[in-house]
Amino acid sequence: MTENRGSVADHRQVGRFTLTDLVDERYGCQIWRGVDSTLAREVAIWVIPTSDPDMGADLEAATRTAASVADRRIVRILDVFPIDEHVVIVTEWTNAEVLRDHLHQPLPPAEAARVAYEVAGAIESAHAAGIVHGRLRPSNVLIAQDGEVRITGLGIDAMLAGLEPAADGDPVAADLHGIGSILYACLTARWPDGSVDGIPASPEVGGHIPPPSRLLADIPESLDDVCARTVRTLVPPRGRPKLGSAGQARELLGASLTDLTGQRRPLSARLKSVSATTVRVASGVAIGLVLFVMGWVGLRLLGTDAEAGQAQPSPSPTAEPSQEASEPPKAVTYQIASARDFDPLGNGEENPGRVPFAYDGDKNTAWRTVTYYNKSLDKPGVGVLVDLGAPRAIGKVVLDMVGNGSDLQLLTSNEEGDRPQDYTLVAQATEAGEKVTLKAPRPQSARYVLIWMTGLPQVDGGWRGGIREMRITS
Repeated sequence: MTENRGSVADHRQVGRFTLTDLVDERYGCQIWRGVDSTLAREVAIWVIPTSDPDMGADLEAATRTAASVADRRIVRILDVFPIDEHVVIVTEWTNAEVLRDHLHQPLPPAEAARVAYEVAGAIESAHAAGIVHGRLRPSNVLIAQDGEVRITGLGIDAMLAGLEPAADGDPVAADLHGIGSILYACLTARWPDGSVDGIPASPEVGGHIPPPSRLLADIPESLDDVCARTVRTLVPPRGRPKLGSAGQARELLGASLTDLTGQRRPLSARLKSVSATTVRVASGVAIGLVLFVMGWVGLRLLGTDAEAGQAQPSPSPTAEPSQEASEPPKAVTYQIASARDFDPLGNGEENPGRVPFAYDGDKNTAWRTVTYYNKSLDKPGVGVLVDLGAPRAIGKVVLDMVGNGSDLQLLTSNEEGDRPQDYTLVAQATEAGEKVTLKAPRPQSARYVLIWMTGLPQVDGGWRGGIREMRITS
């Protein structure tokens, strides 16, 4: 992120950003549509007064941490900087409407389930990185013209206003309550915890907030069940405990969506709760303050720093001896011992029979993903895991891709893990072309290389991508 200094001036100039239209006000801050004069692009600009220096520092730290979550469904944070007793947060601008403007009347059950499904997927990605939202509201959910669902306020809203009051200081429970409440509001056009964002409160029946089916007919029992097991103000059905993770909520919503639409959606092969580490971090957060802790990325990067001080990995057997001490070493292209498809957060497989085509030396063949319903795959990602046979010094990976517009990451490890969190983030690219080079800041010792795709190019009938060739070098 860049360094910006200047004044919040009367002519609506904040550093290099020009404020054009005030689009929202919440928790004492203003959200503007604006223009980045350096990059000539539209952005959203949060201008937050912070007379307390500690509050400003905490907000900056939380925002920078939230910016590390790579999921298309979460609006990207581009910059954050202090200026004149304010903190300014710059995010990408999205041409979309807030969900609250769609809730003048209930949505069809299938559409309600789809919106909540996407929200749950975004929150699942955030939790995987050890980050919570903490205060999901209809004003945090954006709906684009093509139906794409995205969320805002990660790392911001809960810092400004505290955790969701119904969550008793538990940030994971706050996010589950938010997912269920979004679903409840989409189904009923009512909010299950008082009036929020102009949406009226749900009426009480017998002293309790009723399930959606008590307010409106023809709501599937499966969606009633998700609401009752996530919304803290609803009584869970007998014998059905509250859900423990966003992944569980997403799984149930996906199954219900499949039943409602008859369309297959890639779902996790098994339910996964939030990791024990994430739960321990989340449960230690005080009421009114969320600790947005850097997740696996930071921890793994620290691990890499520790490894860097140890003995260097042995050179590849194919490496040529250096000719002169003064000459830079020549890059070595490593042989791929084996590779497999990597889909731990989906149905467990992704065209496994085509994986050898990703490194067979023929650009006319390729490993391809299946076709998805949106760019973000309805899950955190999918990819190809390469085994080099022994630890190598990874300098860069050159990829020939299928199509233009892939979002992808280069992850590495010396141990074979079964989740993307088990690997170190080395490099990433957004909206990549048909040829992309992912270069490490410095050589990484690793045996396993994971090409992790988090966004796909658009094709007829959906979104699909793939890898034609890959070359891993020192």
